[in-house]
Amino acid sequence: MTMKSFNKHKKVLTLVICWSMTIIILLTIFSIFYFREKLLSMDASNITNYKRYDKHYALITSNMDLPFWESVYEEAKIEAEKYNAYVEYVGKNLSGNYDVKVLLRIAIDCAVDGIIIEGSEDTEVTALIDEAVQKGIVVITVLRDSPKSERQSFVGINNYNLGQTYGQQVLKIKDKDTKRILVLMDSSSSDANKNIIYSSIKQTIQKEDAKNKRLDIQTVTVDNENTFASEEAIRDIIMDTKNLPDIMICLSSIDTRCAYQAVVDHNKVGLVDILGYYYSQDILSAVQKEIIHSTISIDAKQMGALCVQAINEYTRAGRVSDYLPVDTQVITLENVSHYLKDENEKMITP
Repeated sequence: MTMKSFNKHKKVLTLVICWSMTIIILLTIFSIFYFREKLLSMDASNITNYKRYDKHYALITSNMDLPFWESVYEEAKIEAEKYNAYVEYVGKNLSGNYDVKVLLRIAIDCAVDGIIIEGSEDTEVTALIDEAVQKGIVVITVLRDSPKSERQSFVGINNYNLGQTYGQQVLKIKDKDTKRILVLMDSSSSDANKNIIYSSIKQTIQKEDAKNKRLDIQTVTVDNENTFASEEAIRDIIMDTKNLPDIMICLSSIDTRCAYQAVVDHNKVGLVDILGYYYSQDILSAVQKEIIHSTISIDAKQMGALCVQAINEYTRAGRVSDYLPVDTQVITLENVSHYLKDENEKMITP
């Protein structure tokens, strides 16, 4: 290769390198501007979707997986929007499961404006509720009360009326062969509440027919904090052939599901009439299949709305009714299709 051709080749190579570097620099500059515009547009979008609320409320329950509490939460959120308030389901998106007391402490330390909490007679929960009230936070207990606390209001059902409703259902399904009725009491319910429900069931049955005084109406307390404990306790009841109840009254959705599953698993369908509590897709299906005779539905949507209304009423007027009742509805074979339709629509709606 001559010196002349070498120099020519060197110039071409240098020119190629220069053009390559220029293209790379231009591409880099273009990329910087492109991604900068993207980030700015994303920030603008976030600003557009951002909403500022005047109030921050907290919902705290012991079991976040129950459909009942999800319904309460969704309706509470909708109702809170009317007052430009935001309801946070405390603990719902946390990686671990935290005790109600821990979640209540979190809500207090965050200085929320209102707390909606599934009540308890636990002394620590009572003390924390009192602390929240003393710090100016409005506290509403829901479904279960904390009667010894300074909470402003309780939103729930009347236990005496609940017992009457169950008693009336017993009268509809009992026959001459009915001898034993077993009431499954919720372990988290207070002794006073248990006694009220039991007494009301018994009085309603005996008031209609003096002969019913000979019916054996008993109660058993089931640990509802642990599904496995509930399953085991109910399985033992179903397997005790000599003392098999003719009618089993369940006062929690967990016991209701465990009861109908137990009679199916152990071939006792038709031998035990189940009166359930609340509903879900599987409970409604069991009513439709006549595995469960009937179940009592609490209006969870009404409950969620009333909780928010109670907070706002107290904030506005400085007072609110001590007790706000929630409607109940008996779901039977005659009207279960209506509830199943609603549940199916919920599953279809994204």
